[in-house]
Amino acid sequence: MNIHHEELVFILFERIKLLLEVPELSLKIMKRRGSKSERRYILGYINLGKKLITLDVYTPKTVAPKSFNSMIRTLAHEIAHYQKQPYRQRHKRRWILRQHYPEFYQQVEINITKIRGDKTLDLHFES
Repeated sequence: MNIHHEELVFILFERIKLLLEVPELSLKIMKRRGSKSERRYILGYINLGKKLITLDVYTPKTVAPKSFNSMIRTLAHEIAHYQKQPYRQRHKRRWILRQHYPEFYQQVEINITKIRGDKTLDLHFES
């Protein structure tokens, strides 16, 4: 595994934390267990209790480093989970947990536009 790539991801995360004003969050790299799996679709997740974001920085099939564009977008999504937290709602006489809802996706777009406003991070974006 490429340790240099992981160090760059931590530097990237620190920069994004400053831009989005969430200094209490921390980052952990997702560890690969066993052989390569082509069916690994988890890009990252957040533990709201521990305020810890776990990020997958390698592609599932070739175990090559992921692009910074995809990691920036994944981090913007996971930080939005912290900014617009999930809530419980009654739907068809059952309780559901609303994690992805319109206000949440608006927050993701706000995060991406703030990151795009930074001159150094804008270089890593693809349209």
